[in-house]
Amino acid sequence: MDFFNSRELGILNQITRTFFRRTTKFLGFWLLVFLIIWLISRFIYLFLPFILAFIMTAMISPLKNLLIRKFKMPLNISVLTAMILELGGISLLLLFMINREIKEIQDIYLRWPHYEGVLKQILNNWLLNIQNAFLNIPSDYLDIINNSISSIINSVPHLLSQGVTLAIAIPELIIILVIALVATYFMSKNSKRYTRDIVNIFPREWRENLFELGSDFSRALAGFIKAEFIIFLIMMFCSILGLYFLHTKYFISMGIITGLFGILPVLGVGIVLVPWALFAYIAGNNMFAIELLLLTTAITVIRHVIEPKILGDNVGLDPLFVLISMYIGLETTGIIGLLIGPFILIAYQALRKAGVFSNL
Repeated sequence: MDFFNSRELGILNQITRTFFRRTTKFLGFWLLVFLIIWLISRFIYLFLPFILAFIMTAMISPLKNLLIRKFKMPLNISVLTAMILELGGISLLLLFMINREIKEIQDIYLRWPHYEGVLKQILNNWLLNIQNAFLNIPSDYLDIINNSISSIINSVPHLLSQGVTLAIAIPELIIILVIALVATYFMSKNSKRYTRDIVNIFPREWRENLFELGSDFSRALAGFIKAEFIIFLIMMFCSILGLYFLHTKYFISMGIITGLFGILPVLGVGIVLVPWALFAYIAGNNMFAIELLLLTTAITVIRHVIEPKILGDNVGLDPLFVLISMYIGLETTGIIGLLIGPFILIAYQALRKAGVFSNL
């Protein structure tokens, strides 16, 4: 006895074919996405100058458009003026910070034997106090903890020397920067032509949607880069200023490091300042530990006030999803994944807005 007549069987077959077709398209799309992610992470060094050029083009674009609109400057002059004013100013600031950073790293490296002895003494005294006052920790476990702490402390000179020897790579960095600057000029000058040439590769019926998709993606990515750069500058400025008022010796170096970690959503500067406060407490400097925690709280409050508006105005991304994308990118492709993760998230948002997923 047949459970379905021919009409019902035809409908069922149609539903099954539609399901498998959409499933295949969906899986094929995401396999393509992961392939692109792998290729980008694998060959990122080949495109580094042009990635920097795209970032710089996004940075100077508002000023370039302002010069053209308000002062009626020719395109060539407006691009060069915007590059000199914005990129030149940022370069001078970076040169000052790098010069100060190198001096502080060299000072730490030269004084490290003294710092190493002080650190080991503080940590050993703290562990002994815990063992005597609170817990009956077996001596074997105490030796393991001491050896672990010693290995961490002994690795610091190597890290510092690595930081100093980065100067060897300066010639290569200069070449990358020069290529990026030249590419920035051409990207900013001929962006419309390049976009049109790329879109014209595809069939005519796709071009309008692709142009709109590319425009949305470019605006979102440029907005994200701009937002993260603004957040970094604010976090770094607040960190350096706060550490300066706390009379920290290496306030420039620690402020820059804290500002870099401040880019991470949610976690932010606490990654650096909270462990630092804990160590200050262990060392017996309770007031400095409290001051560091207060500085962490103040910077975190500032971050939570400005971040939603900056990201919302420039990108429209939720900070939590940005954090998730950065973490997944870091775990899958390493440090460069911190950039690739949000890049994929922005691409997904642009594709969803264009209605790509509704047809999968």
